Amino acid sequence: MKKERKEEKKKRTRQGGAVLLLGAELDEHDEPTDEMRGRVRLAAQEYRQGDAGVIVACGGILPGHSRAEADVMADLLCGEGIPSHAVRLEDRSQNTMENIRYAAALLGDVKERRLLVVTSDYHLHRAKATARRLGLCVKGRGVKMPHNASWWVLWLKERCYMIDLRMGWQDEGRKRPEWTRRLFDRIFGSRS
Repeated sequence: MKKERKEEKKKRTRQGGAVLLLGAELDEHDEPTDEMRGRVRLAAQEYRQGDAGVIVACGGILPGHSRAEADVMADLLCGEGIPSHAVRLEDRSQNTMENIRYAAALLGDVKERRLLVVTSDYHLHRAKATARRLGLCVKGRGVKMPHNASWWVLWLKERCYMIDLRMGWQDEGRKRPEWTRRLFDRIFGSRS
């Protein structure tokens, strides 16, 4: 009897839960980076634990690339043993806000689902704040990234994007003022 209840609970959890696997930019040859591979492994681990019935791989084709991040992650998930019926593609987004907005639209009634955002550790705070801004209740897991020489740039960029978020510049129908875009480009380069 106990075993049956446990199996039923696991089945209900799978039906209601979803992992939002946020993309990471591909390398110069349109191949996955170590960061993307880490995110995929973590999402696959969460799926195998039975906490989610679907993984939404998020990420479109970024400028300078010819493949959508979501397509590459779907291939990696397949390599991790995740069945194709458990993977949905959100392949048109260009940023975190669009990742989460479009993934939520794919899932339908997200207010009734348990959502887990999977990304990198430096990005996790903003990803969860973005989901909350969209009215979603999420938990999050972040892949630990090495603290190398470029880590502080990622950390600083995330803090700047949090200002964007708090100012509402990422809300639908709004955009960051041109002066802030020029400032970002000057500090972080033109791909920010």
